[in-house]
Amino acid sequence: MTLAIYFILLLTLAGWSCWTAADRLRDYFMVAFLAVALLPALATTVTGDVSRYLPSASFSAGIQGKDEIIIASALTTVLVAIILAAALMRVIKLGWRRIRATGGHYRPDAAGEE
Repeated sequence: MTLAIYFILLLTLAGWSCWTAADRLRDYFMVAFLAVALLPALATTVTGDVSRYLPSASFSAGIQGKDEIIIASALTTVLVAIILAAALMRVIKLGWRRIRATGGHYRPDAAGEE
């Protein structure tokens, strides 16, 4: 049950982050491309083995528990890559819009800073 709630939350967050980051169909392809590029780094560092982060009662005992850990780790890696790629895409788009709005010149007064 804990794993189901965990994945529903991750899937919802991934969907919401993609929805907010993408304006056009090509943006979804860019998010997918960035997610694939982030997969190797995430698999070896942050999300590699999720059994460290989740309570041990989340997994079954025996060989089925090992299968659950492998599936949970793979799905977490993919979903976190999608979330980070969408967040990165959103930051890039916001920065690009800001640059275009200011004509490429930095104006502190335009940002409300003095």
